[in-house]
Amino acid sequence: MVVLLLGLAIVGVLIARGEIVATWPAAARLYALAGLPATSSERGLELAEVIPARTANGLVVEGDITNTGSTAREVPRLRVALRDPSKKETQCKIIDPPATQLGPGETAHFKTAFENADETATVKVSFFLDGRAPSYTDKSDPQAAVSPGKNQGDGACGK
Repeated sequence: MVVLLLGLAIVGVLIARGEIVATWPAAARLYALAGLPATSSERGLELAEVIPARTANGLVVEGDITNTGSTAREVPRLRVALRDPSKKETQCKIIDPPATQLGPGETAHFKTAFENADETATVKVSFFLDGRAPSYTDKSDPQAAVSPGKNQGDGACGK
């Protein structure tokens, strides 16, 4: 009987790992130690309406983060990168989210600026978890850009 209950608990932990990691992000490391791909805590969070806009001083990137899941989600930091036409990163920033947590259906708006951005750059925005950017949302705008060799934000920008 104990073996059956233990087996059911293990199956439950495997099946519900997305919800577990969403509730307790540190659990992703436990799944990784067990050799299991953890469904990261950005699951259920969606980047939308990412819009780069030219300004007199550079480029402003803004957009929305929406919780499309059925439970509250921790919102990870964001990695915003500018790339040249050959898709090489020329600038990037790690920014704090506009809210630390979003309830089901809630949306938060983010905004960051890059100075001296080249006019040919494209924008790539992703969630940034534990020093890695697990899934990219590529939002490109041929009107937005970056200067080669300029890096802003968090060191190597989480690479």
